[in-house]
Amino acid sequence: MLFAHLSDIHLGFQKHESLQKVEQQVFEKCLDECIARKVDFILIPGDLFHVNIPEMRVQKFAFAKFRQVHDAGIPIYVVYGSHDFSPVSNSVIDLLAEVGYITKVTKATSNENNTISLDFLVDGKTGAKIAGLSGLKVGKDREWYEKLDRDSLEAESGFKIFLFHGGISDMKTDSGMDGDQMPLSLLPKGFSYYAGGHMHKFNHQSFDGYPNVVYPGTPFAGYHADLEDNANGQKRGFVLVEFEDTVKSVEFVEIENISYEIIEVDANNRKAESINQELVEKTKEIDPTEKVVIIKIKGELTSGKTADVDISAIRDELNSRNAMVINVSKNGLTSKEYSITEAKGANKEEIETNVFSENIGQLRFEYPELLNEEGIKLAKKLLHELGQPVLVNEKKNEYIPRIRDNALALLGLDDASQ
Repeated sequence: MLFAHLSDIHLGFQKHESLQKVEQQVFEKCLDECIARKVDFILIPGDLFHVNIPEMRVQKFAFAKFRQVHDAGIPIYVVYGSHDFSPVSNSVIDLLAEVGYITKVTKATSNENNTISLDFLVDGKTGAKIAGLSGLKVGKDREWYEKLDRDSLEAESGFKIFLFHGGISDMKTDSGMDGDQMPLSLLPKGFSYYAGGHMHKFNHQSFDGYPNVVYPGTPFAGYHADLEDNANGQKRGFVLVEFEDTVKSVEFVEIENISYEIIEVDANNRKAESINQELVEKTKEIDPTEKVVIIKIKGELTSGKTADVDISAIRDELNSRNAMVINVSKNGLTSKEYSITEAKGANKEEIETNVFSENIGQLRFEYPELLNEEGIKLAKKLLHELGQPVLVNEKKNEYIPRIRDNALALLGLDDASQ
């Protein structure tokens, strides 16, 4: 018997048209491979979608593909991830479950003694018993696991699979993701396979009482860190598991996505002009045609501003040579001329005030209203305005001008031309 384990597909994440196609093509290849291998069922422990209700093009694509898998007679068992989670079952996952293309695994009951019980779902073809918990946002799922009635789950006999979405602190990995990690001991012991989601690199480990704890990683996703890992040779794909009464084998199936080029520049103890020249030289050395080009610049400049490292000309050059996408990371680039001094506080507002107070003295402006106490007050107002959320039913082309105009008004400007 054979099942597939996919996770962290993040359908709908990509906004760039070319990467949207890659995102969908990779997912199609994964499911086509599952159909070709005639797997008995498929597990997806979370982040199937990047948001709970993605745009219509993503939904149409997903429904068509899942219908194909359904027509091939392959059940798909899922739990929510931290991205596609909905506390009121208001997710495209629920629509897919409603029409029978997928099955939600989590069957939880709250008990009078403040514990949570889980029922098993039994796969009709293989008899595998499947249980699991969905991932929640901001690490709140740990509260569920601490209340979980593990005894009843551990007492169940047979071939058991547990689906979960979240980081496990016991797992040795260099793939850190946002959110708290929890100890492995919060999961029920004695399952044959632990199908994990959330971590974006393949990881298969076994522990005493916890055999086969597996993260397949993301098939693509496309976060900058994912793209950078891909450029550095990270394998992407999903997992195939052969089993009878126990797991016989765990095979990682690689799915190719796209070609990459990576340009890395060390800016330590250098000037911006030197960095710009190195970027020009390294750009000439690569063939960017139909590739994702990763540009990573890190280190501390001896003088000048980080904005003096000019990527615009490099972008134009790479685009003229038919690069698919240019992805730039300057997060690790700083300058001795201006660096942020950290500050602490008792709450968010106090921290913001202290950070501005500690750093505003480094600035040199002709306008006194941007300095000292007046500057701090203005900076806090501007930060608050830029952090305003989208209003109900407000479109992007309405939201951006509203925030821009309000911010400009705070600065005493009438429009963007000023």
